[in-house]
Amino acid sequence: MSEKDMPHSGHYFGDQRDLWWNYDFLELMAKRWDLSSVHSVLDVGCGIGHWGFTLAPFLNDKSQISGIDPEPRWIEKATERAREKNLERQFHYQIGKAEQIPYEDNTFDMVTCQTVLIHVRDPSIALKEMIRVLKPGGLLAVAEPNNLAPLLVFNNLNVNDPVDEVLMAIQFYMMCERGKQALGLGYNSIGDILPFTFSQQGLRKIQIYLSDKTSPLIPPYLSREAQILLDQIKAWEGQEILTWPKEETKQYFLAGGGIEAEFEEIWQALLKDFKKNMQAFKDKTLSTTGTTLMYLISGRKK
Repeated sequence: MSEKDMPHSGHYFGDQRDLWWNYDFLELMAKRWDLSSVHSVLDVGCGIGHWGFTLAPFLNDKSQISGIDPEPRWIEKATERAREKNLERQFHYQIGKAEQIPYEDNTFDMVTCQTVLIHVRDPSIALKEMIRVLKPGGLLAVAEPNNLAPLLVFNNLNVNDPVDEVLMAIQFYMMCERGKQALGLGYNSIGDILPFTFSQQGLRKIQIYLSDKTSPLIPPYLSREAQILLDQIKAWEGQEILTWPKEETKQYFLAGGGIEAEFEEIWQALLKDFKKNMQAFKDKTLSTTGTTLMYLISGRKK
């Protein structure tokens, strides 16, 4: 499928998305959230079902999980995956948007999403809708990142890069994030500010946790997880994708105040670094902790 035809987030729906969480960490979160008492769940912006399937083992056997997504292809794929996992009686999907959820008030014990609010024009509108369909006392829980933080996580090749090159990359991606936000397409580091938004929406018992998951790549990359990550990186290599495909990145950069004449030079410099890392992967000489910054933020409806 071409970049132009790829629905939202399609580049990130590979097998690597199943590696985002440590099982024992989610087991702990299930106790903190008392997920065993949850009977109905809404997964907002469900994509092809990764987050719902990830949470399912920590819910009771009779729980029903509904998912909504605005992309018909993802709804079809999520339904297919549920059938393949023999979970079609537990999982149900339909087309729907976070800003206009197609369910009645006070329907669910839990409403949740994973990396969805980073794509929403106005998160407060989406959160109001998510709270609306929650039962009183119900749990709203979201997994959202700070996507700029990993730029200051170094590997064995770039740890001594010139300061101006490091700052150039940070400035570039920050401008892209600001541009994406200015275009009404969401803020990619929204996790930092969501607790305040939760409080403004009147939620109580607000809790904030950080995922303990890392995705290390340590030579000679023998683990199954390392192989999945490497396969994904190799797939991106042939498509000229960094965080986003090139033309999408340029759109965000310009909207964030970037100068068009500078874009190509910066893109090529970043692509060069990416290819250097790729070659080091192939040579089994690169090591990285694979650290990200993913928040789990929750609150209870009054």
